[in-house]
Amino acid sequence: MNPMADGLLLLDKQAGETSTGCVEKVWKILGRKSKVGHGGTLDSPASGLLVILVGAATRTCSFVQNLPKTYDVEAQLGAFSDTDDATGNIQRKSEWKHVSHESIEREMMGFLGMRLQVPPSISAVHVAGRRAHELARSGERTCLSSRPVTITSFSEASGPDPLGRIRFKIQCHKGTYVRSLVRDLGNRLCCGAYVVSLKRLSIGRFNLEDSLPLANLTTIGQAFPEKNLLPLDRLLDHFVTYRVPQELEKDVRNGRPIPFDSLARAHWGRIPESGHVALRAENLFCFALPEEKPKGPCCYRPDVVLALGEQR
Repeated sequence: MNPMADGLLLLDKQAGETSTGCVEKVWKILGRKSKVGHGGTLDSPASGLLVILVGAATRTCSFVQNLPKTYDVEAQLGAFSDTDDATGNIQRKSEWKHVSHESIEREMMGFLGMRLQVPPSISAVHVAGRRAHELARSGERTCLSSRPVTITSFSEASGPDPLGRIRFKIQCHKGTYVRSLVRDLGNRLCCGAYVVSLKRLSIGRFNLEDSLPLANLTTIGQAFPEKNLLPLDRLLDHFVTYRVPQELEKDVRNGRPIPFDSLARAHWGRIPESGHVALRAENLFCFALPEEKPKGPCCYRPDVVLALGEQR
């Protein structure tokens, strides 16, 4: 494998594996000269899709993180957990038989859109320069502030079953903790709830069904990227993208502003919170920001430029 190759690797992470551990395994296979990261962490107890970023793709981390994510969730009603999932101490049990399928769907509707959410005490959120989970496990009391999150949809809700289990799918955006959502849902249902299992099904248009099980990496070894490494420009499927004429490619490479009227829209997509759009030339693409002028934006200034010379 060429250590300078760039791209995205879709991995199927199993429960119990850490996102950092997955990155380290890929890095060991590709070699010490390779750059490897991920496009959004997945808690150790959770399973599902993890996007591994290789080479120049590590520079797109924030753009991958901003893509919407879909999860399959199983939750237990009638109990509370200090971690908001099954790995914690089940602190108290309560009656859940009053909860109906209709009441679950009704309460779920209240979470849609942008709302404030308090992260779990066992989380990677920083508090006074330290991780919340470090403070909690050392016995220190933490008071986490609420943060804005966006939940796009709920679907396929089922239950409760005879054991008080419910299932549903949720699509949400960066920073959303499904554990917190289940905790808050349990509070609204007046019975408590915690996550039993969590599986990430998709990140943007990248799907779990197209991913490679992490266990296969050691079997395939250094040959795996030849078939499984996706080209960098697959990211452009997600963003508003403009085609740059060949004569302006050097300007993009050098970070010069590109006049809007010289661009041709390739396709619609979504514009992330940062306000970037994508500019695609024959040998490179970039994420660019509108440059304000007295009469409004009339050009895009390249921000993150990625060469595609090594792409397949």
